[in-house]
Amino acid sequence: GVFWPRLTAKGRVLWRDLHAVTGFWGALLLLFMLLSGMTWTGMWGKQYAAVWNTFPAAMWTDVPKSDKQAGELNNANVQTVPWAMENTPMPVSTGEHAEHMDHMHMSSAPAAPTVSLQKVVDIARAREIVPGYSITQPKTADGVFTVSVFADDPRDDATLHIDQYTGKVLADVRYVDYSAVSKATELGVMLHEGKFFGWVNQLLILLVCLLVLLSSVSGLVIWWKRRPQNGLGVPPLRHDLPRWKTATVVMIALGVLFPLVGISMLIVWVLDRIVLSRFAKRAATA
Repeated sequence: GVFWPRLTAKGRVLWRDLHAVTGFWGALLLLFMLLSGMTWTGMWGKQYAAVWNTFPAAMWTDVPKSDKQAGELNNANVQTVPWAMENTPMPVSTGEHAEHMDHMHMSSAPAAPTVSLQKVVDIARAREIVPGYSITQPKTADGVFTVSVFADDPRDDATLHIDQYTGKVLADVRYVDYSAVSKATELGVMLHEGKFFGWVNQLLILLVCLLVLLSSVSGLVIWWKRRPQNGLGVPPLRHDLPRWKTATVVMIALGVLFPLVGISMLIVWVLDRIVLSRFAKRAATA
C-alpha cells in the first residue's frame, strides 16, 4: 500500500506498508510544517517578509510616518503586532503638542499624551477589535498608541495606530487589507502553532509527529529483521543512476533558496569526501 496500509497483511509486508504509508503522508504534512515555519525564522523569514510582506503605498499617503517600523514593537518573547504588519511604517502623532515639541527639537522627549488609556479602549471597542488585544503606549512626544491583536484566527487580526493627542485613528489595518501571500502566511503560522482551530489543530500536529516517528521505527524494524550477521547491511551505491543530474540541480536549488540547508549539505559533502572516504578505503584494503 501507498496511501493506506494493508492491515490484514502480516510480517514483513505489514511493516513495509507501515513504513511506506506513514512516510508518504508524514512527508507531505512535514513539508507543510517546514514551509510554514520557515516564513517566520530569523534569517530566511526576514528575507521572505521583505519581498512579499507589502501593502499598497496609497494606504499611507495621508499618514505622517516616522522612520520606524511596526516590527520594532515585537521582541523575542512577545508578538505584539501581526507578522504581516512588521514591515509597515509607524505613524507619528501630529497634535498641537507634538508640533510644539518638534519646533523645540524635542520630538524624542518622553511622551505626554492627552488622550487617556480609557479613550483608547473605547476606540478599540468602537472599531470592534476582538478581545485579547494589547495596547502599546507612546514612548516619545511624536509616538502613537498602538492597539493590536495577533489572533489565533488570522481573520481577527487588527492593528490600530492612534494619535496620542487628538485620538485620531491614523491607521486601521485588518486581515482583509493583507496581500494574498500575507494572508496565506498568517494562516500557515497559526496552523503550524496549532492555534487556528483549537484542539483539533493540535491533534493534527501530533499526528504529523506520530507519522514521522512510526515511519522511522518501522524502517528500523524492517532493517533489524533482515540485518546480516556481519556489517550493517547498507546497500552498495549504484553507479547507473539515471537521474543524478536532476537530483543535483534540485539540491543546488534548495541550497540557494534555503542558505542554511545549502551550508549543511556542503558540510556533509566535505565530511563524506574527507573523513568517511578514508574509512571506506581502510576497510577495502584490510
